[in-house]
Amino acid sequence: MLSIAIPSSSLLNESDEKLKTLKVGYIARAAAVFRVEEIIIYRDPKRDETSFIKEILEYLETPQYLRKSLFPLKNSLRYAGLLHPLAIPSHKPKDLKVGEVREGVVKYVAPDGTRWVDIGANALAPLKCNKPKGARVTVRVYSKNPLLVEEAKPEEYWGYKVVEMELEDVLSRRNVVVTSRRCGVPKLKDVRRDVTLVFGNPEEGVFEIAERMGLKVNAECWNIIPLQGTRTVRLEEAIFATLAVVNFLSYWGDGSW
Repeated sequence: MLSIAIPSSSLLNESDEKLKTLKVGYIARAAAVFRVEEIIIYRDPKRDETSFIKEILEYLETPQYLRKSLFPLKNSLRYAGLLHPLAIPSHKPKDLKVGEVREGVVKYVAPDGTRWVDIGANALAPLKCNKPKGARVTVRVYSKNPLLVEEAKPEEYWGYKVVEMELEDVLSRRNVVVTSRRCGVPKLKDVRRDVTLVFGNPEEGVFEIAERMGLKVNAECWNIIPLQGTRTVRLEEAIFATLAVVNFLSYWGDGSW
């Protein structure tokens, strides 16, 4: 699984709400372009904007037709409409096709246990499952008239999940890699897709954040942008650059995707 971990202080240098929103949008686009399956937000006591970052990331990952159900009007989302859509496979148009897999949300639980699910159609679809009201479900449409669906698992990239975690727990994960200009350039054979890539904030790298928190970093470390031409590399730029290298080398490494 390809994961990225960013600190809750990722927006440290931004004071304007619109610029903060745009920066999170760039991170979401990078994750979607390179098929990241998990975005971890690790807590940094220097600034904790976990809720803001998580809300925008999850809003963008959600199909447009489900957003009103899952995201009530909030001040933190007032600029979300300016962001480029992710346009990932789970973001289907409203026109249904028999056989397609779609995202839905449980709107109502009937007395007999049937869940009535909104999948972006003009009517709710009955579904046999154990999900509570308000839960997201992935279904396959097997009839349009009447509208009938069944639980399904997508066979293509379907988006990312957003989770909160402590930095200590992130660093103890299997296949964790810290990104830093302190480190050496990795050997081509060592670059792989099954990895958790850990990034710092705009002012401090992962080593500095960990040291401030009293943590030791005993993890593999990559410098993906050697000989950088700028004094600093912005977080969103580092994420795009790192994921592009991982994507390219992983593709040629096994040819399976």
